[in-house]
Amino acid sequence: MTSERPGLDELRKYMAPRDSVAGRVELLQQGFDQSRIAGWLRSGRLVQVLNGVYSLGRDIDTRRAAMRAALVAAGNGSVITGRSACEEWGMVAAPSGQIPSLIQVAVTKGRRRTLHGTSPALRNTRIQIVRRNFEPGEFRAQTNLRLVAPPLALIDFAAAASERDVRFAFLEACRLRHFGRSDVDYCHRRLVGRRGAVKVRPLLALWVPELGRIRSVLEGRFLLDWLPQKLPMPMVNVKVHGWEVDFSWPDVGLIVELDGGAFHAGPISRARDQAKTSSLESRGLTVQRITWAEYDAKPEAFIASIARLHESLRLQLGHDLRVDGRGNEVR
Repeated sequence: MTSERPGLDELRKYMAPRDSVAGRVELLQQGFDQSRIAGWLRSGRLVQVLNGVYSLGRDIDTRRAAMRAALVAAGNGSVITGRSACEEWGMVAAPSGQIPSLIQVAVTKGRRRTLHGTSPALRNTRIQIVRRNFEPGEFRAQTNLRLVAPPLALIDFAAAASERDVRFAFLEACRLRHFGRSDVDYCHRRLVGRRGAVKVRPLLALWVPELGRIRSVLEGRFLLDWLPQKLPMPMVNVKVHGWEVDFSWPDVGLIVELDGGAFHAGPISRARDQAKTSSLESRGLTVQRITWAEYDAKPEAFIASIARLHESLRLQLGHDLRVDGRGNEVR
């Protein structure tokens, strides 16, 4: 009697680097015959998670395995896109829980369709498949998954997301160095005829190099809100007298610190912030601090107060002020 152990060893070797997920077609191409696959399904050595897609020995139990299952189900050349890609790139927070309820996939051939999981772990997961035409370089590998590049992920995400969520994803892309100057022109070109264009184009118009130095979405939001003031752009996350500050206008001696909850909530952090403020003020600098909650409640009022303060300091120092349309001072 022929043992199926050798077949199982080959199966494990094949599926292990693929997050223990494989499709029926893939297994047949590797030489596993239909009767053996059927036997493994009956014995539980393979678990069907989507039609024609199997997990080895157990149900899907990781987010990445679910993503790979979606790609296998969608077929050759498929790629993760939209919100799902934004989540993988870190531009959008993934929902709580390991298995996503929606996975968005793009293909170059075939029709738009939605697939549903068949196993308990994927029973509440929808695989939304859309058709896209890709250009060279528009998808990349990330943690063994094929994803559309961040700028294209943002465009697809914008179709159904709110303006606030699109701005957040855009700023996170800037913070993570996923979005730069070359992506502005690229997005303008790829946005033609796309549903999310009205949400993305205003952000492209506000892009400035300083966004590449932000450490938080709050800092990016401040820059976007500051740009329309037509005042000089600050230096971002630079050292001033040994302290790293969020924003600095060295010409007028103005410092602005934005206190997000993640790094400024505890007593040690507050003491450090106070020490920084006292040290900088002792050297004749003007320091303004605001928390995320305060800024979020009245962003226009805070921007206006900083603009007035900048102008007041400039007049005290007797500086001439001329800036171009991007907030760069013209001397």
